[in-house]
Amino acid sequence: MTSLLDRPFTRRDADADGLTGIELAALCASGELLHPSKGLYLPAHLADDVGARALAVSLVLPRGAALARESAAWLMGIDVRPPARWQQPPLLECLVPLGAVRPERPDLNAFVSDLPLGDVVDVAGVPCTSPTRTALDLARYRPAFIGLGAVDAFTHAGLTTVSELEAALRPLRGRRFVRRARDVVALCEPATESMGESWSRLRVVEAGLPRPQVQIRLRENGVEIYRLDMGYDVEQVGIEYDGVEHHLKTREQRLHDDARRADIQDRFGWRVVPVTAEDVFGRRPVLEGTVMELLGISVEIRRRRWT
Repeated sequence: MTSLLDRPFTRRDADADGLTGIELAALCASGELLHPSKGLYLPAHLADDVGARALAVSLVLPRGAALARESAAWLMGIDVRPPARWQQPPLLECLVPLGAVRPERPDLNAFVSDLPLGDVVDVAGVPCTSPTRTALDLARYRPAFIGLGAVDAFTHAGLTTVSELEAALRPLRGRRFVRRARDVVALCEPATESMGESWSRLRVVEAGLPRPQVQIRLRENGVEIYRLDMGYDVEQVGIEYDGVEHHLKTREQRLHDDARRADIQDRFGWRVVPVTAEDVFGRRPVLEGTVMELLGISVEIRRRRWT
């Protein structure tokens, strides 16, 4: 059992080592083990280790396939899981080339697709779709908020560029969902630092409001004092996404954010709109209405539904 907690392993490995299902469940519940896919386990202290991630995936990836979409992004350090699935393992997804046999495994989403050699890279020993292909596949086949979060994150990490994404889209003209991907790439902002920022910006734009500038720096005597996620420079209206982990987990975090935003208004005259996941994914147009009022404009808010 001790040796298993030093590396990724399968349920078969656990059985051979005498580790029972009850013991595995207890280790997962305690946080010592992660369960990234059915029958696959990863020690929690290796969660950020790319080599360990790669070894874990290689244990279940079919021969000839390339890891793709959400799981390829995860292996590259980009987490595109939506809030509803943050506590669940990333989807295990792969592409198999045209003419190949599609593998049948209940926890594996396998897609038959054209897979040129230029679209496959080696990530710590595991074949994956390239960063550009992975980002574009997410932009094509996932809802726009997932796609935008993906292209923002991939470009922010320097794994691809907007020009590379645009170039890869040109030969795909006329294919299924390519227009969706093109619209997502057109909204890409590589300076974006979190998925929540991407989602907030998309919600504002989809409502028909002006596209905000990202990563606005507020300076005194040339020194940066504060940085806002996004906003409108002329109207001095900022928008900031407050995630649970860093902003809403404790009372102290909330008080700190309130004091910070009060100081921003006192010193710089900027009014900052805080945004939560509920504001982004909820049906009530609180975010859009607040921004519209602060900008002093009136638009007919477009109704939209993210699924």
